[in-house]
Amino acid sequence: MNFTIKIKAIIGVTLAIIAAFITIQAMSHTAVIAADTSLSTAQQQEVRAIVKEMLVNDPDLLKEALIAMQIREQGSQQASVKSLIEQHQQSLFNSKTDPWKGAEKPGLTMVYFTDFNCPYCKKLEPELDKLMTEFPQLKIIIKMVPLQGKGAKDAVDLAQTVWLNEPEKYLALKDTLMAAPRRLDSAIIAKVAKLTKTQDWLNQKDSRVDSIVDNNLQLMRQLGFRGTPSMIIGEQVIPGLVPFETLKKAVESALEDQKDG
Repeated sequence: MNFTIKIKAIIGVTLAIIAAFITIQAMSHTAVIAADTSLSTAQQQEVRAIVKEMLVNDPDLLKEALIAMQIREQGSQQASVKSLIEQHQQSLFNSKTDPWKGAEKPGLTMVYFTDFNCPYCKKLEPELDKLMTEFPQLKIIIKMVPLQGKGAKDAVDLAQTVWLNEPEKYLALKDTLMAAPRRLDSAIIAKVAKLTKTQDWLNQKDSRVDSIVDNNLQLMRQLGFRGTPSMIIGEQVIPGLVPFETLKKAVESALEDQKDG
């Protein structure tokens, strides 16, 4: 077979390899090795020239290869996320020590990891309230994690203790702590506790709190979450502060999946 024809015949393999590398030079060099390790130096140079010419003349080839690679990666990631959610189903959705808000008999339950000192969590809170208004069948499980300093830890200790002992006071406490315009400290927490009539629990941490918080932190690591806010809606993981429309579409998709299932 003519060498140039042979090279063109293996371009499909070359393009697949190209998609995995950052630069054309590195990609084409690796492609030569993978395509035919018996090529001489001159033949390898010719292959690089052919690949470069193809990409210059038709850059959509590289674009198509990259899109195909991204689709494969997304499919793999989605399968991995689904597996992780199934693996941690009990800890995520059925822990009796987790605070929650929304529907008592939900049609859909989402999980929300949050930190009282996280500015993005503070901005997300009104969007979650809006989401519950639009979807009254929604229940939100709240997993509190103290990632941002002593103030965050003290706030979680108080809020989790209140939930375990006076759950009817929890949401007022949580919402008021979240509404604080700056990072929490002992003075702000004490003021909020007085406002919400939960001051009796200051410095009276429930003995179960440390274990609950440790489990939340461990669960975050196992799920690959790197910070807050992080949410699970259906089989979707939503990291970070996102627009309301993104949350709405995720809920609608999860509800539709339940119908199909």
